[in-house]
Amino acid sequence: MRRRILVLGSAAALLVGAAATWLWPRSRPHVLLITLDTTRADRLGCYGYSAGDTPVLDLMAAEGVLFERAFTVAPITLPSHTSMFTGLYPTESGVVTNGRGRLDDSIPTLADALLHEGYDTGAFVASFVLNHKFGLDRGFRTYDDDFANEEADPDALHRQRHAESVVDAALQWLGAKREKPFFCWVHLYDPHAPYLPHAELFEDKYVDRPYDAEIAYMDLQVGRLVDFLKTRGLETQTLVVVVGDHGEGLADHVERTHGLTLYRETMHVPLMFRRVGRIPAPRRVADNVSLVDLSPTILDLLGLEDRRRITGKSFKALLVGGEASPRPCYGVTDDPFLNNGWSPLRSLIEGRWKYIRTTKRELYDLATDPFEKNNLAEATLAFAGQMESRLAEFESRLVPREAIDVQLTARERRVLEGLGYLGGSKTIPAGPPVVELPDVKDMLPFEIAIEDAVKLAAAGSTNEAIEQLREVLRKAPGPTEACWYLAGALRDACQLEAAEQVLRDQLAVTPDSSKTHYGLAVMLLQQERAADALLEFQKCIEIDPLNAEAHYNLARLFVTAKQSENALAHLNATLEIDPQHFGAYQWRALQFLRIGRTAEAIADYRTALKYSPDVAETHHNLGVLLLDSGDAEGALRHISRAVELSPRNAQFHLSLGDFYSRQRQYHVALRHLEKALEIEPGFAEAQERMRHVRRALVWGDAKSK
Repeated sequence: MRRRILVLGSAAALLVGAAATWLWPRSRPHVLLITLDTTRADRLGCYGYSAGDTPVLDLMAAEGVLFERAFTVAPITLPSHTSMFTGLYPTESGVVTNGRGRLDDSIPTLADALLHEGYDTGAFVASFVLNHKFGLDRGFRTYDDDFANEEADPDALHRQRHAESVVDAALQWLGAKREKPFFCWVHLYDPHAPYLPHAELFEDKYVDRPYDAEIAYMDLQVGRLVDFLKTRGLETQTLVVVVGDHGEGLADHVERTHGLTLYRETMHVPLMFRRVGRIPAPRRVADNVSLVDLSPTILDLLGLEDRRRITGKSFKALLVGGEASPRPCYGVTDDPFLNNGWSPLRSLIEGRWKYIRTTKRELYDLATDPFEKNNLAEATLAFAGQMESRLAEFESRLVPREAIDVQLTARERRVLEGLGYLGGSKTIPAGPPVVELPDVKDMLPFEIAIEDAVKLAAAGSTNEAIEQLREVLRKAPGPTEACWYLAGALRDACQLEAAEQVLRDQLAVTPDSSKTHYGLAVMLLQQERAADALLEFQKCIEIDPLNAEAHYNLARLFVTAKQSENALAHLNATLEIDPQHFGAYQWRALQFLRIGRTAEAIADYRTALKYSPDVAETHHNLGVLLLDSGDAEGALRHISRAVELSPRNAQFHLSLGDFYSRQRQYHVALRHLEKALEIEPGFAEAQERMRHVRRALVWGDAKSK
């Protein structure tokens, strides 16, 4: 994965005089909001981390106001950002996880409010998770979420763009001439797994701490934004807000990444403001604050009335050295239930106490146990019950909103899966936890064991992976991803019957699992049991009509069965769901040819090459059709390209020989036919074409040599 080495401004350009005053500029200030994805507060120097390397953020904190106890509302990117922009909790906005729904068009955002007040608004996001189709583009005149020019990671479909690219785009926009104040949102995603050690910048400093390397790299990019403000004389005219959307588990409570727990490592986030008001000096604020209050606070600091009907409240008073009435910090994650069928989690922080509602509830005294290691729920049953009542009372004031459906292509769904976001579709249970649901604390060790087994299988230790997955299934209650991965490992070990049985056992528990039906169908195909596979693909589509790959495989089975009408129907469905599905264009072109629709076949081959331009077979097939259609120039271009891409393919040389034979360039044709026979000595069609060309040469019928 390529990373360009950065050339930043001088170190002196990043410093600010100690005598800087804290006065608003007379004109309305610009606003620069920087959101740091997957960034733990305790991995920044300004939050006490001595092993990190965050000089830019540390200096901003020293010059501004740092909140020591800021908490996100959800350990997931889209709902967290949605709350920051709307002043609503996930339940109220309907956006409860990544990729499952979009923000309702009727809900106003911070960008809406600032656009209405005359701001020029621009956003620059680093991950598909915040793509415009999820609704956060509302109010932004520029919403840059186009990764078309970004170098793709080899193991994903443009899953992110790196901070350097995001900041490049933001600086280009910021540098434009404008008469209005700007509101610029810059989203940096790099600390999200998988982490890179950035050896090109830090050599081997972070070889064993790649998460810290990502944060250090991100800090450099924030420095470019700070440097821009300094060099353009905008520093005193710009309110800069830096905030994390959520943290990262890093195995502190077993969880390695985020989304499944509500502990401090995923919920405690950095939050700092610079040049935020008429306060006498930079300061640190120890009060609890929630990110649901961020957008009303920004509007309040700008002196703007917040006309939205929201739950969030401004904490400007804390910023300017005053006091504010304490507010509870509410947290939520539904991903344990949506993705695994485990109990969803809710948390409430009041003062020093933190309560987590789950099947096995938790209570922590943050004053004496800031790392949340000593669960007091059983030892203080009465008080834990009081905290549950307060949580229930708090939730009773929230007005739930249904998620707005969002249409994702199959490719976009694969992107989210590549990022670890599966977007479950279960209905979330409300109120007290359902005691029958597994508790995250009990299930996470199995999740980790599954993850490790998958790594073993990828490394070639298939038998060891199989044994580890079988051990998980022996111990873990209920359905689990272990079945899916075990079936895959058994398939890799050529134990197809055993793999099939694992999937059938899983379907006995979860008969409505489209994923399991799909996996079973693929397994049956490998056993050459086409009729059984067809039935499983059909069951998969009945449950999940938007599964493009199931439609595609079903179409191929109908092609084999010479049922062109059914094949075309499912190929059309595939392309309606995933308009960039290369294989579907290929197979539909073949079906069009079978029924004499040559022009449509040519069009499909051309479209296939648009999405996969270096597939030799597609160039060849298109070239042959163009030759038969009288387009000699196009035919030569595509058949020659096929030979260039696959020079040892006898059929391609035969077709090129046929082309030159039709053009009466027999000597050139002869060279390609000889090559075809060199590659495949018994190639009867090439031998026949060779005889024809030699007769033509004998009779002197060649146009040229």
